[in-house]
Amino acid sequence: MSADFLESLRPLFDCLTDGFCVADVDGRLLYANEAAGRLLGPEAQAEAERGSICELLCAGLDGNHGLTAATCPLKVPRGAKDAVTFKGKFAPSGRDLRVRCLRVRQPSVERHFIIIEDVTANAAMGRQKEEWRQMLAHDFRAPLTIMFGALRAVEDLGVGHALDKDDLEIIDSGVRNARRLNDLIEAYLETTRLEDGALPVRASAVDVDLLIGAIVDDESEVARSHGLALTAGPPSGLRARADPELLRRAVTNLIGNALKFTPSGGRIRAGASAAPGAVLLRVSDDGQGIPAGELPHIFDRFYQCESHRRGHGLGLGLTFCRAAARAMGGDITVESEEGRGSVFTLSLPEASAAEARP
Repeated sequence: MSADFLESLRPLFDCLTDGFCVADVDGRLLYANEAAGRLLGPEAQAEAERGSICELLCAGLDGNHGLTAATCPLKVPRGAKDAVTFKGKFAPSGRDLRVRCLRVRQPSVERHFIIIEDVTANAAMGRQKEEWRQMLAHDFRAPLTIMFGALRAVEDLGVGHALDKDDLEIIDSGVRNARRLNDLIEAYLETTRLEDGALPVRASAVDVDLLIGAIVDDESEVARSHGLALTAGPPSGLRARADPELLRRAVTNLIGNALKFTPSGGRIRAGASAAPGAVLLRVSDDGQGIPAGELPHIFDRFYQCESHRRGHGLGLGLTFCRAAARAMGGDITVESEEGRGSVFTLSLPEASAAEARP
């Protein structure tokens, strides 16, 4: 395959998102498309052009199971193996790469085709899924352990034992943790069903002032116990077209999130305002805020903000809020500044005049 022929195909190769390189049997780089340059980085590409791209990739990729340019099976003349694949984090660019090398034998010459794929997003998602699975197992195991202990304690009492106050407290602990486990499972299943469009949404005109006021009343004791001021905004007189139960749970999750990450002495406010054809429900706080780099991901199911590691639960609260908002024909956004607090805005369709009529 001549250099002129490769150059004639450059418009095609430069359309690829994967890197594509051609090297000779000694690893000398004969051709590289634009994607290869982006994935390797300019300095690494220049180094490959001066020396061996095989040595560069094998030395720069961690996790390639000890493969080196010297031990590569494609280096064996007339060897039985004509393809090798390895992957790892490429130190010069910091990207997770999957590299596939193919040997092409021709009568008078041998060439190595190298395909470089960026799997950074896949690797990050895999890590997040694994972290989420571990968290799921931990959060399920905790209430199960307490339930098991309560049942064993009652079992040890034997037949005919009269229950005293301590025994009733043990049973109550088991019941509370059974309820907690059920809530965790329901949160996971309902979020999945909402995202898949499999959970029925029963929309009606919802008085958002009444809904916000009721939730603030319910959560006020928790707020006071944490030294926080939780207030409802002024009456808006608005009605949103929404599923009352889904909306109640979404707003409760947003307020619960603010309670969790606002330090003692902070303020949390929930209120509503109008927008063209929409009702905006806002929950604001002056808590720790969210780093800018994490904002695009906080509604993702498998994403756990580093700043939120001290929280408990499955981390599905914000994912549920987004799924619920979209299922009701709305959406959710967030504005935040690290160290100065956050504002979550849930937008929903405004109820029509006919729907809003008592």
